[in-house]
Amino acid sequence: MTTSSPPPAPLLVFAQPADVRVDVDAWSAHAARFFATRVGLANEEHSFVVAPDGHSPGIRAAAARPSTAADFAAADAAEGASRGAGLAPLARRCKTIWVVARESPSDALALRLAVILASVFLGPILDPASGEIFGVKTGRAKVEALAQPRTS
Repeated sequence: MTTSSPPPAPLLVFAQPADVRVDVDAWSAHAARFFATRVGLANEEHSFVVAPDGHSPGIRAAAARPSTAADFAAADAAEGASRGAGLAPLARRCKTIWVVARESPSDALALRLAVILASVFLGPILDPASGEIFGVKTGRAKVEALAQPRTS
């Protein structure tokens, strides 16, 4: 009997608006303009097609929920571990969390979707697996690093 490892912790995107409606056309226009990516709705509920220019597209799940005190505490802890980038106070102003599922710790499509959502909703991203909180600029750099071919 084979056992598979559990999926990695999802990325948490703090979002300032309480409104959780999906405006995929606006998201896709924003993603195309700033991230060379198209975003669309997949057939499954809460799933999005993420199609970066020049890379293979894929489907990633993302769903919104109200932010909680535990989310803010995790943001505070991540901020303390990174010696302060000023993102925990921003996270505390966010009413909503978008939970972006990922298939692996280095899932470039999930990270790209999280960065796009962070840019649209003006909030930071928390990676519970690494305990890191970061903004769009750092997220973009992480996406670009994952897109680079690996050399041995």
